[in-house]
Amino acid sequence: MKTISVGVIGWGFMGKTHTQVLRSIALFYPGADFQIRLRCICTRRMEKAREAMAAAGFETCTDDWRELIAMEDIDVVSICTPNDRHEEMAVAALEAGKHVYLDKPVAVTAESARRIARAAEGARGFTRVAFNNRYMPAMLRAKQLVEEGRLGQVMHFEARYLHSGSVDPLRPIGWKQQMQGGVLLDMGSHVLDLVTWLLGYPARALCRTRVLYPERPTKDGGVERNLSDDHMLALLEMPDGALGTVEASKIATGSNDDLTLEIRGARGALRWSLMDPNYLDFYDCAAPDGPIGGLRGFTRIETVARYPAPGGSFLPSKNTVGWERGHMHCYFTFLDAVAHGCPAENTIADGARLQELMEKLSQSSASGRWVEV
Repeated sequence: MKTISVGVIGWGFMGKTHTQVLRSIALFYPGADFQIRLRCICTRRMEKAREAMAAAGFETCTDDWRELIAMEDIDVVSICTPNDRHEEMAVAALEAGKHVYLDKPVAVTAESARRIARAAEGARGFTRVAFNNRYMPAMLRAKQLVEEGRLGQVMHFEARYLHSGSVDPLRPIGWKQQMQGGVLLDMGSHVLDLVTWLLGYPARALCRTRVLYPERPTKDGGVERNLSDDHMLALLEMPDGALGTVEASKIATGSNDDLTLEIRGARGALRWSLMDPNYLDFYDCAAPDGPIGGLRGFTRIETVARYPAPGGSFLPSKNTVGWERGHMHCYFTFLDAVAHGCPAENTIADGARLQELMEKLSQSSASGRWVEV
């Protein structure tokens, strides 16, 4: 059985998420013909690195990411750092012949993302960007229905990703609210990825963004005035004329992790909510009508945790699916591609193209005009 050695850079929320799913893959995919070796964890402080090593079962630890990348027996480098560190780390890992699993977005700017993509073009290793929402069972089923033509010509769509964490003006900011972050890059990348993955890229777009407060407190008691966007709203026009809206916000009072998607076509429609992730609603215009409705109406497809084999057996597929399962299937399918030498989808090149779209939306917001995509 092939062993894939993984090094994780970063021990924040996403570093812990990546590590959790790496530790769980053997249980949730019992038929996998590869095994995972947690080789090294890297974080900035050696004390924290040692704590992470002990807590998660890594073989070793370091506070120097270059040391991790230089380890000859590491196959995959998982980069879970702030956006402005992605380019240097990803390029170094690719040049060292590693496979790279990169947290989204690819970079802070489109030019930075292009440089990473160029490094990946001639690299030996495979790449993937962690767009985990694609890998929820309901979204995998939605992709099937779209590709089967069950929606027909798409006429319009709505996609929203709402949080409420930035409503409080007194809450100290993190790096995602500074200039390397912003809701367009952070949450907008997720919702735009779903839209472009399912429907393709728009021909042109119009976008507005908003910074809610002129200043916010920092964790060290200071004040930050160079703040990134808290809310974005975009109108996308597809090449065939279909119109749709994409919204992302961290100032949506009352929301938790509210990602919703609706697509309406000439032959059918889809709708889904991450807060109700076990079901995909599908409307089929071919269903027979009748005097009092016939069989017309949305059907709730119970996707639950029905992953294709070797997934879906533990936990049983009837059990409620959780947010982390999207991350787990995203990582499993990448490692499966690595194990079998098959190119993976959802690559850094794909993520760089999405970064281009996000930069176009930023330009539209700054100019107040439509932009060609």
